[in-house]
Amino acid sequence: MLPPGSGPGIAPSSSGVGHVHVPLTSGPGLGVTQIAGTAVGVAQDQDRSMAEADMELIRTKRALTTMAAAAALGGNGSGGSGGKNKYRKRSRATPPGKCHSCNIRETPEWRRGPDGARTLCNACGLHYAKLVRKREKALANGESPSIQRIDMEMLRASARAAD
Repeated sequence: MLPPGSGPGIAPSSSGVGHVHVPLTSGPGLGVTQIAGTAVGVAQDQDRSMAEADMELIRTKRALTTMAAAAALGGNGSGGSGGKNKYRKRSRATPPGKCHSCNIRETPEWRRGPDGARTLCNACGLHYAKLVRKREKALANGESPSIQRIDMEMLRASARAAD
């Protein structure tokens, strides 16, 4: 009879308690030796490999979707920064020289005025929009609007009167 802590598959230790070595495999050709009593190894390796497979599937689907969308938009399907982006960036046209109403050269935002897009500074553009709304409201109520036509001269006079 064998003494406790010895026998096939059991290695004696200095404490007198043996450890059982069980060969395990987590994949083809991968041999893992695990100490009995610990639940580390196979389960974590399988979870990790399943997660990696899932991520690879997600990446593949994402790449196919991106290429299909680019092809639908007429892009080259390169995918990276050279391809078409989901969001179009607004072109940054050169700012006009000055506001058509107050002649200021710098403003946080250029606004639409009676002369077209990006012709008024922020303050004059907001004032112009207010006058337009006021005029449209009067027309909708069937009233005779006090402002018949909004042009640059009328806008300048109105801005001076507001100051």
